[in-house]
Amino acid sequence: MKRDGHAAARDLIGREAELHRVRDAIRKGESLLIWGPADAGKTCLVKKVIAELPEMDRKACIYWSGEAGVRQLAEEFVQGLYMAEDPLVRKKVREGGGVGTLSVRRWFREQSSGQLKALLYLAVSKGRYAFFLDHMAPVTQSMARMLKEIIWRCKCPVYLLARGCDHEEIGYAWSIYYAKQYRIEIGPLSQTLTRELLERCIGRFGLGRFDLTDFRDEVPRLSHYLPGSVTKMCELATHECYHYGDQIMVNLVHVDYLMRGEASRERSRASFRA
Repeated sequence: MKRDGHAAARDLIGREAELHRVRDAIRKGESLLIWGPADAGKTCLVKKVIAELPEMDRKACIYWSGEAGVRQLAEEFVQGLYMAEDPLVRKKVREGGGVGTLSVRRWFREQSSGQLKALLYLAVSKGRYAFFLDHMAPVTQSMARMLKEIIWRCKCPVYLLARGCDHEEIGYAWSIYYAKQYRIEIGPLSQTLTRELLERCIGRFGLGRFDLTDFRDEVPRLSHYLPGSVTKMCELATHECYHYGDQIMVNLVHVDYLMRGEASRERSRASFRA
């Protein structure tokens, strides 16, 4: 049961202040570090803000999720500009023989890191874009230099989603988001809001047919009041392997939720090393 960004946005409750802060930063073109523990709802928050922007502004938001080196990230950014129909990037690709899907892909593969970065800086400095980096590894010195060029030389904001705000968590990006005004923390929900979210998920995932006495008590505790944990455990609980009569084996759901999260992180690390 794959959930899209619109479905995830329905789970976003109790984040009015954070939504306002991110919207205001995008409106002003100010870079921002959005940080907090896994499953606090950082991605959901950003996707909701982007989805609610006017079409032209939404199109100018270039989003990347995953770990990448400098060259790969530069290529992804330039491809994002191409998809956003940036006139400079489109012209450059056409001049290089990129007229069909295969030739466009070949053109991007053939460019060096320096060529991609030069095109990126030029296009961004002439347009009005915003870049979003999600699930990134701690930023290296070379990547931090590229992000600083985008932010300060090209006057283009970069929004970094991370699990912390110190050097260990975000690497050399710390030198970009060094002051409190450049950071926003996304933490756990209150107990009341967590229970509201839980009831919403119980209804959406059709769990009301079960005896949920223990489920309603245990999910908030095991989730540590993190909205993503609540939602993912409810989604897992729909599978028959966790059902015993009219009960949901919530502890088993929780163990499998933790194992899936660790497996996903390991796949991401292996992909980056490769």
